[in-house]
Amino acid sequence: TLALQAINALVLIWLLSRVLYRPVVRVITQRREAAAKLLADAEAERDRARQATAAATAQQTELAAGRDAAMKAAQTDAEAARTHLLAAAQAEAEALRQQAQAERDKQLVAQRRADEQRAAALAVDIAARLLDRLPASARVAGFLDDLVASLRALPDSQRQKLADPATPLALVAPRTLEASERDRCVQAIQQAIGRSAPLQPAVDPNLIAGLELRSPDLVVSNHLRADLDHLQHELTHADRHA
Repeated sequence: TLALQAINALVLIWLLSRVLYRPVVRVITQRREAAAKLLADAEAERDRARQATAAATAQQTELAAGRDAAMKAAQTDAEAARTHLLAAAQAEAEALRQQAQAERDKQLVAQRRADEQRAAALAVDIAARLLDRLPASARVAGFLDDLVASLRALPDSQRQKLADPATPLALVAPRTLEASERDRCVQAIQQAIGRSAPLQPAVDPNLIAGLELRSPDLVVSNHLRADLDHLQHELTHADRHA
């Protein structure tokens, strides 16, 4: 019985090893390989997830850096634009100020010139009124010598032209000359220019006082109106230069 049981046990063990153990071992091996594959796949997926996470993090970091750079660039551009606009506004304001200053200076100059002209005209008018009180004889005789001196100082060509009898000459006075005054003036002028032809008398009250010798091409003056006009011109220009 013991021998049979031992034989049965050996046969059972052999059968088990042939029928059960090897398939179980094979299944276990397959399951282990499948589990190892699953673990490898899971590890690979985890690696890919880690890589994706790292890529997303890098992309997020890059986006954040780009956003910061864009914000800084926009801030820089805005600051530059503000500075440019401020400089343009200041330049425009300065140009307007200078234009207003120039316009004001121009108006002041024009006003000053107008005042100078009025003052000069008033001074000339006062001088004319004062000199208008001179005796009638003094308003002519006192200017004859200077007129003769001016005629003698003329170039020879001009004096010869005045001495030509064909050249019409007019002796202009501020009033009608007395016969003696006219004769004296004509004689002195004829001697100064060497002329024997008569002189045409004429009256021009604007002379105020003095004499003027007129020809078609030449005018020789020695009268108060010319002096007053010259004085007014000198006063005006002297004030402008000052």
